[in-house]
Amino acid sequence: MSSTIIIRSQYQFALKKDPGYYNKDILLVDLGQDFKGYSAFINNIKANPNVIMAAGTMEGIPTTDYGAFIVSHFQDKSIKVPVEGLGVDYNFLNTMGVRILEGRDFSEDYGSDLDQTAILNETAVKQLGIIDPIGKTIARKTIIGVVKDFNLHSIRSDIPPILIDITDKYINQVAIHYKSGKLDNILTFVKAEWKKATPDRPLSYSTIEDVTKDIYSSEKNLGTIISISALFALLIAAFGLFGLTLFVAKTRTKEIGIKKIFGSSEQSIIYSFLRGNFVLVLSASLLSIPITLYVMTKWLNNFSYIIHISWWVFAIAFIIATIVVLSTVLIHSYKASRINPLEALKYE
Repeated sequence: MSSTIIIRSQYQFALKKDPGYYNKDILLVDLGQDFKGYSAFINNIKANPNVIMAAGTMEGIPTTDYGAFIVSHFQDKSIKVPVEGLGVDYNFLNTMGVRILEGRDFSEDYGSDLDQTAILNETAVKQLGIIDPIGKTIARKTIIGVVKDFNLHSIRSDIPPILIDITDKYINQVAIHYKSGKLDNILTFVKAEWKKATPDRPLSYSTIEDVTKDIYSSEKNLGTIISISALFALLIAAFGLFGLTLFVAKTRTKEIGIKKIFGSSEQSIIYSFLRGNFVLVLSASLLSIPITLYVMTKWLNNFSYIIHISWWVFAIAFIIATIVVLSTVLIHSYKASRINPLEALKYE
């Protein structure tokens, strides 16, 4: 139960964590290879009043693809830093909500931006040891801006050094930032525009929320499996405890009868049953904590960004286990406490 809560908490953390770009109200349309009429398609999309901004990219974010080229450290040329590339169209960073910290974004007002400029993220500037990056040259391109770090991949990995440049030849996806609540309207519009642009191709699209959920589907599936396992474990334990309590109650029939003759109340008899089982539940819970901490800490090590395992996780598991155990025991202990003392003394 504790593991279930931890896994589900990490999954929810992954979905809700600020990735450094908009994680809602973004529609991603896959263009595929050799898409004709991109300019007309993207301009028509931008003209829709429910579209805030739209832009193309070679590879959408977040992405599961990894590819890097080597760049020498600016201070120590013997140090080689792997840098990942991201090819985008004008206004892509603005569309996705990636924040410019220093310098400027790509602009069609500057003719040289298409082939001669690049934008780095904070991690690239730091790991490459670049001081005052604006105007410096990297990979034969002039650095015109620095963006705030964002999760190019999932939170399983650290944010890599990223070089962003402009491409007009390899646009494979369009990101559409639309007004909140207007997804249905946008989809209808995009489908109509798609038929105009390429009637022979099927339209493939997804929302940024769906992409994020897909990236963390393994964590969701694991959480579901563990939840079902925990439920079955509880049911098996409850049925086993039900039979065990019945057996114990019958073996203690004479003892209960004698206690009642000597003035024991029904409440005290029930309490004696509950107390013993409560001690067992408490002991089991305490034993489970270090095991759960060890296993879950190793699992969380697969992520670069993780939740903190709080005490309440184990408290909830303990409360659930206690309710299941004590409610099961209570049924038989109540019946046993109401037995007639004379019948109990005759019992064999």
